[in-house]
Amino acid sequence: MSIIFEILNKKITAWRQEAKAIVEKGGNKVLSEVSVAQAYGGMRGVRSLICDTSRVPQDEGLIIRGTHLIKLVDKTPEEIFYLLLTGDLPTKDELEDFSEYIKKRKQVPSYVWDVLKAMPKDSHPMAMLDTAILSLQRESVFFKQYESGLKKEDYWKAVLEDALNIVAKIPAIAAAVYRLRFNKGERIAPDPQMDITGDYVHMLGIDGGEEFRDLMRLYLVAHCDHEGGNVSALTTQTINSALSDLYYSLSGGFNGLAGPLHGLANQESLK
Repeated sequence: MSIIFEILNKKITAWRQEAKAIVEKGGNKVLSEVSVAQAYGGMRGVRSLICDTSRVPQDEGLIIRGTHLIKLVDKTPEEIFYLLLTGDLPTKDELEDFSEYIKKRKQVPSYVWDVLKAMPKDSHPMAMLDTAILSLQRESVFFKQYESGLKKEDYWKAVLEDALNIVAKIPAIAAAVYRLRFNKGERIAPDPQMDITGDYVHMLGIDGGEEFRDLMRLYLVAHCDHEGGNVSALTTQTINSALSDLYYSLSGGFNGLAGPLHGLANQESLK
């Protein structure tokens, strides 16, 4: 068991007490008034949810757990994931423990590759990624433990297990989608010794050297989290609020991410 569970157990206990105190003290405080134009316009500018992982003020850019992105550009995806989970950057020992815990979860079941190969050759990469993640739902730790009577106060532990599994496996899935969809050759298996960025580049099969690897590391860091109210994040949270596990939730979020007014804007800007 990784020390991340011990650390989060303490923090979540404190966060629950903090949230309870906030509601008791200021539960009647009004956060936003909503105009008819805002209601028709997609609720833009309406404060209606809590997101403590990041925020994106128009004049400041991305701020992750209180730290501006510019101060995090030398970090790895593992460090940023840990920061998002706990609110703190990991120590050297914590990072090593956390990274090793993720590396153990890299292997993707063979049925996922069968599903991808069965899809039409001209399927959109996002549809392929979405389908692969949804097909993994049978692996959900939360679903299995909930069915067995998981206590509400322990939901987070099972959800964290699912999150770690997905983060560990998704680089292999994304790389396989790239190679399959664009005829780049056979799928490349993950290397159990590599970190997230290095292994993703390795599985893409792109020989771009250290510069390309560093570009991908920075790209993953810059796209780690963008508040909770955007289409994909809000969709994911809405689905998860029904206690659908993360595989269902993220699949739904990916569907929103595929839209040209959201994640697909990246593809359009590259074009």
